[in-house]
Amino acid sequence: MTNIDKLLTSLTSEQKQLLKDTINYGGWGNADMEFVTENGIMTLDSNGYIVNKAKEAGHFSGRKISAMFRSIYKKLCTNGCCGVFLTHVSDWWGNGSGDMVFIRDEYITAFEEWAKEI
Repeated sequence: MTNIDKLLTSLTSEQKQLLKDTINYGGWGNADMEFVTENGIMTLDSNGYIVNKAKEAGHFSGRKISAMFRSIYKKLCTNGCCGVFLTHVSDWWGNGSGDMVFIRDEYITAFEEWAKEI
């Protein structure tokens, strides 16, 4: 089992809550995405989560969500928009309606269980 708290040590408690809100409210589905691996950037299986859905949890407003996610991406996406376990895509649908975060397949269960914790 992956220790999510160890992976997210660089995030503030609010940023962790926002990530939990996104996982809990924004589940979208499976997609192949690029992630950073020991062999370079690779396309791997992942689950996607709609960032805009996080506001449904009621913890943060839309503008605060955007600012917080920019900070999260800077901390966790080591190669621009890709990271080891988390990747983001701005304007996923190409119409300005929202961003997506993707969690690499082998981390999905641990992140989803972590997100359910209060």
